[in-house]
Amino acid sequence: MSPSDVAVRLEGVVRTYRTPTGEVRALRDVTASLPRGDVSAVVGPSGSGKSSLLLLVAGLDRPTEGSVEVMGAEIGRARSGVRRRVRRSTVGYVFQRPSDNLLSHLTVADHLRLAARTANRGDDDLAATAEALGISHRLGHRPDELSGGEQQRVALAQALASGVSVIVADEPTAELDSDSADAVLVRIAGLSRQGVTFVLATHDRSVMAIAGHELALEHGVVAGTDMHRHAPIDPQDRPSLRWPATAVEERWLAEEAGPVLRLEGVSKRYGSGEGSVRALDDVDLEVVPGEVIGVVGRSGSGKTTLLNVAAGWDVPDAGLVVRPGGSEPRWIDVAVVPQHLGLMDELTVRENVEYPARLAGRLPERADLIDDLLDQLGLTTLQGRSPRETSLGEQQRTAVARAVVLGPTMIVADEPTAHQDADWASAVLRTLADAAIAGSCCLVATHDPDVLASLDRTIGISDGRLTP
Repeated sequence: MSPSDVAVRLEGVVRTYRTPTGEVRALRDVTASLPRGDVSAVVGPSGSGKSSLLLLVAGLDRPTEGSVEVMGAEIGRARSGVRRRVRRSTVGYVFQRPSDNLLSHLTVADHLRLAARTANRGDDDLAATAEALGISHRLGHRPDELSGGEQQRVALAQALASGVSVIVADEPTAELDSDSADAVLVRIAGLSRQGVTFVLATHDRSVMAIAGHELALEHGVVAGTDMHRHAPIDPQDRPSLRWPATAVEERWLAEEAGPVLRLEGVSKRYGSGEGSVRALDDVDLEVVPGEVIGVVGRSGSGKTTLLNVAAGWDVPDAGLVVRPGGSEPRWIDVAVVPQHLGLMDELTVRENVEYPARLAGRLPERADLIDDLLDQLGLTTLQGRSPRETSLGEQQRTAVARAVVLGPTMIVADEPTAHQDADWASAVLRTLADAAIAGSCCLVATHDPDVLASLDRTIGISDGRLTP
């Protein structure tokens, strides 16, 4: 590519993080050029360095060694003021966690208007962007009134409204159902044809399909333009998790008591008046031990609210909820994998996984199971690190291991494969299936069609109502 065709150029880039537990080399001698006016997909397993590379391109971090140029400007060694100007005028960044992009006290419309100030864009342009991304009906709402998928679409709309020439987004479709993701990708493809450059870290094959260029990373090293993907491990080849025998017996004895979760006529609204949101509407549901059940629906359909009510994290406005442990369930009753994960940075990866067993006084009897979980979820070599020293995908797998470790009566998991490539998504689902075999029931909110084949049954939800 000629210099005029290059939007991003990386030369000999190294990024090393110094942490209390030692050094983590996220990127190793990365040299690459990403084309202008195109979609570049940055792909690779979780922990391969994708997010670290995007932070450098966005001017939010500096390389330990090497140079980073964006639209001809060297930003890797530039002063903070220069990098701020680049972020304001040239590069927009969409964080991996949707809520990190938004201010809690501003409405969606406020975010878009603030972003559009420097771009001199009118209300009609903002309305068209909101319509294209399916958030027009949410303009008057604050971030805490939106689903994770809606927050992600607002974050992208905010970046588009700023009028920058390069948009860097970390897993932009991870929280989106297929219809919402398609709308986002259509918008991205259209803008790239108009000259906007996109650099997207992703595991999503739909994103890769619209990309004109692909940069593959593996262990922080450029692995080429065709990512070598390890063949998924056949479930029959995986060793079984070593559950304490007494735990298995206790779980299966509970089956004779009938459903472990029962919802009757459950309804939930947020807000009041015309601006209120009907999250659940007259929901009936029963769940028995040994099942892995998917709750599927578009972002904003009520999936997370249903899981929060089932777990006891939210109180319905009407209806009956019967769950393990009653109104104040313990880890042994209900374990949750929330979208925000809730890991403790002051503990290591292993200590986070151990935490429920330590609280219950069962750590010695769970030691073998903890070793197995760390191995099955690819965390053994990371077990001494703090969660902040690992990728978001690795953090998500840590949260899954923590939820499973006590063999709780019920496991509630909100999008547990959202930040996993295909192989690690398979490992997560196998872990939940192993817990179900041992007698737990698992309620999994998902929009990933690849997950559905691994579930015992699925429940649809739309506008707060369960659908056939």
